[in-house]
Amino acid sequence: MRTPLRVLVAFKEGDTDNLFVETLCRGIAGLGVDITYSTEHFWNEELASYDIIHLQWPEELVGWSCNAPEVVEQLRVRIGYWRNRGARIVYTRHNLRPHYANPFIKAAYDVVEQAADVVVHMGEYSYNEFLAEHPQSCNRIIPHHLYEDTYPQDLSPEVARRKLGIGRTKFVLTAFGKFRNREEVSMVLSAWLHTHLPGKYLLAPRLLPFYRKPWYRQVTKRWMSQIAYHTLIPLARLWHIRAGSNEDIVSNDRLPYYLAASDVVMVQRKEILNSGNVPLGFLFGKVVIGPDTGNVGPLLRQTGNPTFDPDNTKSIVTAIEDAYRLRLAGHGEANYRYAQEHFGLEQISRAYVAAYEEARAMKL
Repeated sequence: MRTPLRVLVAFKEGDTDNLFVETLCRGIAGLGVDITYSTEHFWNEELASYDIIHLQWPEELVGWSCNAPEVVEQLRVRIGYWRNRGARIVYTRHNLRPHYANPFIKAAYDVVEQAADVVVHMGEYSYNEFLAEHPQSCNRIIPHHLYEDTYPQDLSPEVARRKLGIGRTKFVLTAFGKFRNREEVSMVLSAWLHTHLPGKYLLAPRLLPFYRKPWYRQVTKRWMSQIAYHTLIPLARLWHIRAGSNEDIVSNDRLPYYLAASDVVMVQRKEILNSGNVPLGFLFGKVVIGPDTGNVGPLLRQTGNPTFDPDNTKSIVTAIEDAYRLRLAGHGEANYRYAQEHFGLEQISRAYVAAYEEARAMKL
């Protein structure tokens, strides 16, 4: 009889607005696996031994704004340390490449990809793309899990809208992720202004690249940012948009109100591999739209949800209008049923345990 798996997931401890790791670890622990997550243990633990080191975002290990080549080399050495202690490396591929790339973070991605014994992908696009570049790699497809037992799901749209101050009869399109660049802002605003639907209301809490309390050292920049923030928010309301600063994180306590109040959830990316907002929207029984790119497009098309060409405003408008009709037809409930069947936390956790066992069985 084999001993229980011991797994270290390299991810930061403490508060985070990304519950992917915390929820997954809870599901895997429920299957009898000794699993913990910590970047501190990854870098500094000298006494513990693990069967599996499970890597997530390389930026979690070297820093999201890393600009030091020695840190990348330290990462290479540290992974070697764990391998010498008998651990195998499993890597979940969240991104093709870093969102905010520089040569050092790109190098960290190369280190992680080359070290991985098993690479987990959330869809076939990532699987095929990676296999073409690394034909000798061991790859497995495991979809994004549901955030089960994480958020209250008994919130009615009426209660949520009262909480957020949104009219009961509005058609609410929600894009609650951080807008990463001007291209994403322009893409969404252009499509929204060309969309003509009754009672339309865009909920985009992290839309604006300006701040209520700017941190800029230059006084002029601070004033300009404050002026823009306080000018654009009321102006946006004239366009049926509720906007906020992209640095204002939506808390995990507040997030379910945004979802419950929504009619449609939008993945507002021009380029993306995976999005947790798709299974999250499904979990709350919402229609979801997004770009026909990465793993996102095939999943949305497979489930009958609209996709769009992010470089074509008319395509995005059509997707919004189609989502409006699908919502009236009850397609959100179909999304919920699909998610329960394919993305359940226990099901996905079992798939990860199987990947761990496969990695552990590999020859050192």
